[in-house]
Amino acid sequence: MHTADLLRTGEFGYTRDGAPAGFADLLPGFTAQDRLGVVALEPGDVLRAAPLLLACVGAFYEEMRAAESDFYLYPDFFVFHVGGLTGRHSPLDVWPQSKEVVVPPDPQELLAAVNDRGVTRLVLPVGPGAGGVVMLHAAQLAARRLRTVLTTAPVRGEHTWTVRPSPASVPLIRRCARISADLLGGERAERFADRAPDARGYTELSADEALSALCAAGTTDASLGFTGEYRARAGLSDKVLDRDRFTVAAPPVRGTGGAGA
Repeated sequence: MHTADLLRTGEFGYTRDGAPAGFADLLPGFTAQDRLGVVALEPGDVLRAAPLLLACVGAFYEEMRAAESDFYLYPDFFVFHVGGLTGRHSPLDVWPQSKEVVVPPDPQELLAAVNDRGVTRLVLPVGPGAGGVVMLHAAQLAARRLRTVLTTAPVRGEHTWTVRPSPASVPLIRRCARISADLLGGERAERFADRAPDARGYTELSADEALSALCAAGTTDASLGFTGEYRARAGLSDKVLDRDRFTVAAPPVRGTGGAGA
């Protein structure tokens, strides 16, 4: 059975600061036009985001069913794999494979990929963040377009929200872990499969915190992604590029809470 018939947002469990909440509290104003992006720095990052991702899949199809009786669509949801493939996420309705976007470990390349796909809701992996450099126009576009930015967070650590998978979503998460076993490692894949019914934690990020989290992806190329040939033929000097260069401040040092299964 297709996820369009399986997933209902009301069957997921939501809390905010330990109190019961709803999908609309977590993602106010979410519609089928929203574009969700999940950034993965390592295998397992998307599995930690899976309950939230699948709740969004359910919301997409609920809206579609209310508006149309005959459709064959998938939500515009993307995974951004940094440095290489981190998993296979078709069971989570990341479909087709073109939505599994592989980018180099370069914050500007990652930010450009997010912006170019019109992402409006972004989920980032837990981590300390970093300082770095991105293009000013890219940072300003993301700040204007992104309506929600969340980071995955251990349920035992610091978090604002939790999402518990619906019964119908649990087998999808298990299958995702198992078809990615060669990337996760067999034992780790089974730990993720065993934890498929568990609630996962999420914390809201500000625009500045989001940029810092993106900068943890690596180091931006000094030419901001322009090749030497392009620069030469277009007459792009360092002075021209410097006008579009934005320095992201490193965040205060704090604990990351760990990144196990």
